[in-house]
Amino acid sequence: ALMGWMAILGSAWWMYGSGWKGDDPSWKTVDINVGDLRASGLDSARLLPNSNEMPTAYELLLASGDVVAIANFATLPTADENPDLSAEALVELRADRQLRNETTTRSELAAVARNVTDAAGLRNLGPWRLLATTEAGDAQAQAAADVMSHPDLGFASSADYKLLDAYTMGGKPELEDDPNRLDRITLWITNTARITHPTRYTVVQLQGVLYQEVTPGEVPPRPVVDPEEPVVSVIMVRDLGWVRLRPALVTIGSFLIFLTLCYWLHVRDRELMSRREEFETAKA
Repeated sequence: ALMGWMAILGSAWWMYGSGWKGDDPSWKTVDINVGDLRASGLDSARLLPNSNEMPTAYELLLASGDVVAIANFATLPTADENPDLSAEALVELRADRQLRNETTTRSELAAVARNVTDAAGLRNLGPWRLLATTEAGDAQAQAAADVMSHPDLGFASSADYKLLDAYTMGGKPELEDDPNRLDRITLWITNTARITHPTRYTVVQLQGVLYQEVTPGEVPPRPVVDPEEPVVSVIMVRDLGWVRLRPALVTIGSFLIFLTLCYWLHVRDRELMSRREEFETAKA
């Protein structure tokens, strides 16, 4: 009975990925490149252009003329929008906004106006494609943690660098923009039928920032990358983990023990019945 109950419990763990489970999927750093990606230890990473070889996000949105992109990253506050601000405060606000516009990353632009970055070819950089900030959350967090664990990079805290762009390659196929129902069904069927999972890599880039004095009690200034500092590229591979391995072993093992015990009970009952028949025959 115990093994039967354990088999049922394990099957629930196996189905929902809960209970006594294994490691969750995570990103594992395989290389940290400083400066030139063509010197990376990963062959695939050498196919990704360096950051300074591509137009900036600000240049892309100005050239595109996209209304949404310009509204988000190429406009400045006006006096009509801020009637309570003094002229000096408005100038400071406009300068800060212009700095934000000019330092917008390509990943930030892709999160707002994907069509602009796609038109610039950033979805098809060889095997690589640009990730929007909304897609690179856990990869950026892992990259930040790995960078801090390497003191030789010169970053004492997260305030010493700015996250730039993220790129990915490999993995299972994903839905294109504006998919219809047929696209969703087809992708679900093909991905479900795919036994192996293609290796997926992600590159998260960051760069050191200029030192700025922070006045106590005031808002910290906007970080500005130091053009003299090299771009640091954290190259990671996706570890799929083994969340359901333990529940699967518990289920299979418990079920086999349950079947074995049931068989032994069956053998014992047959032996008892055989002895009873022998006893009845001898008695007669």
